[in-house]
Parts: sequence; structure tokens; C-alpha cells
Amino acid sequence: MIAPNHDIVENDMWPISNTQTFVNYFESNGIEQASCGGVTANFSSDVTEMCGEGTVQYTDMSSGDITSWEWTFEGGDPETSIEQNPTVTYNTVGSWNVTLTVNGEEGATFMVEDYLAVYEIPEVTVDPFDGACIFWTPYELTGGMPEGGDYSGPGVNDNIFDPEAAGLGTHTITYTYISDDGCENFAEEPLTVDACTGIDEIKESEVQVYPNPATDIVNISSKSYMVSVRIFSYTGQMLESVELNDKIYQFNTTSYPAGVYSISIETEESSISKRLIIK
Repeated sequence: MIAPNHDIVENDMWPISNTQTFVNYFESNGIEQASCGGVTANFSSDVTEMCGEGTVQYTDMSSGDITSWEWTFEGGDPETSIEQNPTVTYNTVGSWNVTLTVNGEEGATFMVEDYLAVYEIPEVTVDPFDGACIFWTPYELTGGMPEGGDYSGPGVNDNIFDPEAAGLGTHTITYTYISDDGCENFAEEPLTVDACTGIDEIKESEVQVYPNPATDIVNISSKSYMVSVRIFSYTGQMLESVELNDKIYQFNTTSYPAGVYSISIETEESSISKRLIIK
């Protein structure tokens, strides 16, 4: 074995056995492994993505006999640091580089492009809600932007609002949206459920829905002129809406899956809901 100064330090140990590594064999004969010296720069952090703004804790992962650290944080505050494990704040949207240079017997630099990503928090709005009567059929909430979010609050289930379940009074409805980057924001609007005592509901006997259960054709007859008929699924999705001025209305159910449906009927003076079963 030849030393760095070209002296022969060992020339009588070959071959070694197959069950020993070179290092183990040398150490068993009193020869220590020399250190190659130098330093290697490396780092990690508690987060690499954030929404809007936040703080990042960086951790030095370098190796070797290090005497100093020099950090550069693009888009961060502070922009530079000589601490070993600095804390940095970001509040500007973008993808930012991070560079660490360590010094010892030799110097080493480790830089990661686009290491820290700051995503934009989405702007979320929701239109004001009209008031609802407590006897209304459950209906789908709309007006939230960007589209694709979720509504929550009293009486809300799967974006369907049930006035009876919510109860009388003013309720806060929240619209929450999560962007593709995973950033979340929300908007709120009040929705008032009223007893609507000034609206006289039609007596059950004045409106007939038949046959019920139905298989194909359904007839609706009213003693008063109907101005609209709306048909809802059990989840509250409106399937059909018709404006009319008649005492009789007929529709075909063959395209509807079997299940329970709700029919909302309005006249010039009042309204009523009927349940329909389709086989």
C-alpha cells in the first residue's frame, strides 16, 4: 500500500480473505483510514410550499468541519443570513431559489432552484342570498365564485339548502373554495328563513298529483290557476321547471330513475310542495 508521499507503508498482507472488507482488514492490522477533508453543503426545511405568506425554518444538513455559513434567500426576509439554522419569512407569490455556502478547510455551495413556492390565495366571493320560506322544498345554492367550491352552514348538505332543517331566523352560509395549488379561502353571506305567514298555502285537497306512485305519466290538477311547476330530485337538484297559466299539467317520468321526488307548485296567490314516488 502506497502513502500519499509515495512511501510504501505495507507490502505483505495480500491477498485478504473474502469475508473481510478492505477497511476492516487494514484496521485489524493497525492501519487507520485517513480523512479526505473538505466540506459538503446541504440543507432542508420544515416546508417547501405555502399559501400567501408564512415562515420557513431552514436546517443545515452540511457535513465536514464547518466554520461559517452563508445563506441567500431569493424572495425572503431576510435576504441573507450567516446563522446555521435561520428562520425566513416569505410574503411574495413566486418560486424562489435558496443557496447555502459553507466554509471550512475548503468551501462548498449548495443551491436549489425554485426550492420554496409561495402560491396565491384565491379571491372568493358569494352573491347575496334571497330569503327563503320555511316550507320551501330544499334547493341548490349558487352564486359562489370561483366555481367548484362547497357551501356549508345550518340546513346545508352537499350544497343543498333545506329551509326547514335550518329553521326560522338568519343563518350564515359559507362558501369555501380550494385552488389547484391547495390554497383555501372563503366568503360568507346571511340567508334568512321566514315563516312567510303572509302567504297562504293551498289546502292539500286543492292540488292533486296522480297517479302516485307513478311509472310514466303524472298529472297535476289544481282548483286555482298554476303559474309554475318545479320538479326536484331527493338531493334537491331541480330537474324540470315550467311556467304556465293553467289548472292542469302533465309530464312524463320515463327518463327519471326510480325514487322519491318533490314537486313545487305555485299559483298566483300561494304555493305547496308534493311528494312523488316513481317506480
